[in-house]
Amino acid sequence: MKLQNKINIRFLVVTFVVFVVAGVMFYFALGWVIGQNIKWMLKSRKANVILYFQNHGSENVTKISPDHSIIIRQINKTENQIVFSDTLAFDEREKELIRYRKLVFTTTVQNNIFEVTLLQPMLESEDLQAIIIYFMVFLFVLILLTLFFLNRWLSNKDWKPFFNSSALLKSWEIGKNKLVQFDKTGISEFDQLNKTLQEMIEKMQADFVNLREFTENASHEIQTPLAIIKSKLEMLLNDPALSNKKHVQLHEVFETVIRLSKMNKTLLLLSKIENRQFIEKSDINFSSLVASRLAYLEELIDLKKIKLSLDLTTPFIVSIHPMLADILLNNLLSNALKHNYSHGEIIITAGNNEIIFSNTGALLTIDPLKIFKRFVKQSTSEASNGLGLAIADEICKSNQLTLDYTYQNQLHCFKLGKKAG
Repeated sequence: MKLQNKINIRFLVVTFVVFVVAGVMFYFALGWVIGQNIKWMLKSRKANVILYFQNHGSENVTKISPDHSIIIRQINKTENQIVFSDTLAFDEREKELIRYRKLVFTTTVQNNIFEVTLLQPMLESEDLQAIIIYFMVFLFVLILLTLFFLNRWLSNKDWKPFFNSSALLKSWEIGKNKLVQFDKTGISEFDQLNKTLQEMIEKMQADFVNLREFTENASHEIQTPLAIIKSKLEMLLNDPALSNKKHVQLHEVFETVIRLSKMNKTLLLLSKIENRQFIEKSDINFSSLVASRLAYLEELIDLKKIKLSLDLTTPFIVSIHPMLADILLNNLLSNALKHNYSHGEIIITAGNNEIIFSNTGALLTIDPLKIFKRFVKQSTSEASNGLGLAIADEICKSNQLTLDYTYQNQLHCFKLGKKAG
């Protein structure tokens, strides 16, 4: 989830809780105010009834008012009482039972004691309360939506410098020696972040250049003495005075030097791939490239009497550096040939989004999850340095490709495909 959306959601949740709590408090406060208002109205009517008794006496008192809101009856009790309560009564106009607030009090007129009951309907007050509540809910929803879109608009505006910096970082490639210049945002936090990123990029660029130069120089410096050693060994091997025992020993050293030279070149290539030094890309049809590379391996295939089954009619187009495409396919084809049986089989099938290399061979004695690790090899042959599949995997990672291994139907299958999206 984006930080901006997370902040908006938290803001809305907090706002919602605040409005709900405020709405509940307002509801009870409104009910209390309306109740107090009705109580005041009943007290006012009580004062009017007492004033009427004082002015007209008790002889012509109407016992029940036409609207049944005043009920007067004579009693024998002498104590004074004032009682507020709620009750239900039938309303002739509404034709239903409605709630009333009732005030019962006693008063003495000309030595006669009367109990007066005053009824005040609460229907209008409840309707008013409901209208106010509905209005508050509508106002709450309106404010919530307004705050949401306003906060979203302001957030987009405030976070725009961050997204600009992010886009600039995505477009930056370490191998192009292109410096990144961040714009001033006017926001101290973003300016501080951009300054830190600027310093980090400059440091990374310098470290990358130093590492690349060190790798190339180290490889070159190692390759030179290896070439000298190889040349000297060739001269010694051609010496007729050399005994057979010494010849065998020197030949083993000579083979070791050759393997060391090949490993040095391979590690240098792997370092260049990891450092993304192969930038220029073009669309390569792997189906056609596989067919052309198999022509170079035809003699080795015939030597091991391997049955070759091809389905390369569907083009598999990949945007990749041509040299990396050659290395990738050579490593996969060499792996299928090197680890195959005599009279074995190689099956290569191409599709729109994948190409599968399948070959017979001995079961793995290593963890299949480690098959693409460096110096991990199935064969015990000294000619294998365990870097072929590691290089193929690194090429795939740097070119939005996938390379997966499975074993099915007694075949080792390497599926080369395109990453989704």
